[in-house]
Amino acid sequence: MKRFLGTWLTNTLLLGLFILFLTAGRLAAATVIDDAGQQLEFAAPPIRVVSLVPAATEVMEAIGAADSLAGLTYHDTHLAGLAGKPVVGGAFTPQWDLIAEAKPDLLIVAPRLAAEAKAKMARTPIMVWNDGASLKEADLKIGWLGEMFHKSAAAEKVRMDNRELLALIARKTAQIPKEKHLRVMRLLQTETGPLTPGEDSFQSEMIAAAGGIAPKMGPGAFVPVHLDAWKRFDPQVIYACGPDQTELMNFLAQPGWNEAEAVRTKRVYFFPCALTCRAAAHTGYFTAWFSSMIYGNHFADRTSLALPEKILAERPVEMSIPYVKKARIVESRIFDFIHRTLLVDFKTPRLIIATSGGQKQVSTVGNSFSPPPTWGIYHALGYARSQQDLFKVLRLDPKKAEILGTGADLNNLVVKSAGFKDLTVTALITAGVTDNALRAGKDSGAYYEPGTINIIVLVSHALSPRAAARAIITVTEAKTAALWDMDVRSVQSALKNPATGTGTDDVIVVSGNLRPELISSGGHSKLGQLIAETVYAGVQEALVQQNGKLPVRNVFERLDERGLSVYGLLGGPDCPCQSGGSDFQTDFERLLLTPRYRAFIEAAFSLSDAAEMGQFSDPAPFGAWALEVAGEIAGRPVERIENIINNRPGLPEIPATALNALGTGLKHRPGKVEK
Repeated sequence: MKRFLGTWLTNTLLLGLFILFLTAGRLAAATVIDDAGQQLEFAAPPIRVVSLVPAATEVMEAIGAADSLAGLTYHDTHLAGLAGKPVVGGAFTPQWDLIAEAKPDLLIVAPRLAAEAKAKMARTPIMVWNDGASLKEADLKIGWLGEMFHKSAAAEKVRMDNRELLALIARKTAQIPKEKHLRVMRLLQTETGPLTPGEDSFQSEMIAAAGGIAPKMGPGAFVPVHLDAWKRFDPQVIYACGPDQTELMNFLAQPGWNEAEAVRTKRVYFFPCALTCRAAAHTGYFTAWFSSMIYGNHFADRTSLALPEKILAERPVEMSIPYVKKARIVESRIFDFIHRTLLVDFKTPRLIIATSGGQKQVSTVGNSFSPPPTWGIYHALGYARSQQDLFKVLRLDPKKAEILGTGADLNNLVVKSAGFKDLTVTALITAGVTDNALRAGKDSGAYYEPGTINIIVLVSHALSPRAAARAIITVTEAKTAALWDMDVRSVQSALKNPATGTGTDDVIVVSGNLRPELISSGGHSKLGQLIAETVYAGVQEALVQQNGKLPVRNVFERLDERGLSVYGLLGGPDCPCQSGGSDFQTDFERLLLTPRYRAFIEAAFSLSDAAEMGQFSDPAPFGAWALEVAGEIAGRPVERIENIINNRPGLPEIPATALNALGTGLKHRPGKVEK
C-alpha cells in the first residue's frame, strides 16, 4: 500500500509539473498582428533577429532585447547597446546574402521591402513594421516587442516615459497664447528640391506635440515644397538632420527662400536623424528637446514650471576609498526635467584642484548631468546662475562643494581604479563627443559651457601643489590618447582632424590623506602611470556607454563621423547612379562590408590624417594602390580612377581616391559584387 501510494504521489507530481510546464508555455506565447495584417505567433522569444527597421531596432535596445539581434542596418549603431552588432546593409539597401548568413528566426522589414524579403527569405518568419507609423501606432509597437521578448515591464516603462514627457510638454506649451505658437517646418534637401513631411506624417505630429504649427502641403511621408507655398507658410523655425548642413544653408540663402522668418532670424536647427526620423523609443525625449529649443524663453521662466523642483531619488556608487564618506547619484527635477548628479562626500574636507574652480578645500565633489531640454535654458541663464539653481535643489553649500556640469548622462558613469602597493587611484568619468569634439590648435572657439568629458581623480595619498597641478596634464594626455586611438573626429574639421578633447572638458584632482606626500604625478612616476591607465581606459569605456563608440567600429560609422553619408555619397560626374539605380548603391555598400575593401578605406583614413600632419609628402604610391584595388574589383586593369562620388568640398585627396577606386572598379565590373 505504501509503495502504491508513493508511486501515485510521484506520478501525480510529475503530471502536475508537466501540466504546469505546458500552461507556462501557453502563457508565455505572444500573438502579434503586424502592419501587413499577418498574425504571428511566438511561443518563445526570438533569439536571432535581423531588423531592417531602425525604429524596431531602437525599441529592442531600449527594452533590453538587443542580445537577440543577429543583424541590423548601418543606421542603428549609434546606441550603446547596439555597438559591435553585425551590419547587414542599409534600411533601403539590405544585403540579402549577409541576412541569410545570420540565420535569423525573425526578420523585421518595412512595407517597401516586404515582397522582396519574402522572395529572398522564404523560410524565415517575417514581421512587417511600418516605419512611418503614427505616434499612437508607434506606442503600440513597443508593446508588441515587449510581449514577444518577455520584456513587457521594460516596454511599458519606455511607453510611460514617452507619454509622460509628451504630456509634460503639452502642459507647458498650453500656457503659451495661441497666437504665439510658432510655424515650424522639417526640411529635407534633395537633388530635386526641398521636401517636408506630409500633414499626415508622424513628423508633423511631433511638431504639433512640441507646440509648433506644422505646414499642410498634402499627405504622404514627404511632399515637395514649392516657393509659393514656402512664402505662404513662412516658417518661423526650421529643423533638419544629417551631415549636409552647409548644403541646406546654401539653399536657404537663395532669393525667395531667404525671405522666410526662420532664415532671417537664424532659427535653423539640426538634430540627429535617429531622433527626427523615427517614432520609437525616444519620441518623448526628442519632442521635449525640440520644444525647449522653440520656446526657450518660456521654458526658462519659472512661472511656467509644471512640476515642483526637488530631489527624487538616489542610489549608491560603490568605491572603497577610506576618506570617502558616501558616494551616490542623485536624481532631481529642475526646470521640469530630470537631472542626475554624482556626489562624493568626504569624511573631512579635502584639498582639490579643479579646472572649474582652482585650488580649494571642499567637503563634496561631483559631476551633474543636465538633459537636452535644459541646455538652451542654461545657456541663457549663464553658468553661475545655473550652478546656483543646482546647489539650491541639492541643498549644497557652494563654498564647500565643487560640481562639474555635463551633457553626458550620469547613468553612463564609469569608475576605474588601479593600485600599486598602498597607492591607489580612482577615476570617475563621463564622456560624450558627438556634439563638440575639437582639435586643439586647429579649430576655433566661440562660447563657453560646462565640460563634456569630465574626469574626477581621487588619489589615496596627499599631493603636493606641484603633483596636484601636474596631474591635470597627465589626465589630459591620457584622455587625448584615448580619443586618438579611437579615431574620434573633430566636429569642426572632421574630414581632416582627429579630436583632442571636446573643447569644454573639466578635471578635478582630489588629494588623499596617506603619507608620505607625493611630489610627482608625471609620466615617469608610478602615480602618473596609474592616473593615465585609469583615465585612458575610463574615457574609452565611457564613450561606448554614452555614444556607442567602439575603438573598432564599422566603416559606415567612420564615414558618418566625417560627415559623409554613405547613402548620399555617390553622384559624381562619372557615376552610373541613374543607369545602375539602387543596384549600384547596394553593390557599393557591399564592397564597404567586405573585409578586404573595408580595410582599404580604413587605411586611407589613417594615411589621410598622416598627410594632414605632414608626415609624408607624396600620395602617388597610394594612387597606384587604388588603381590596383579598382582593377581587382573590376576583374581587369583600369586606366584611371574616375569621379564616382560627390565632390564634397574639403574632402582630402586620399579618402576621395579610395572611395572613387571602389566605385570605379564596380562600374567596370560585370554582374554583381561578390563576397
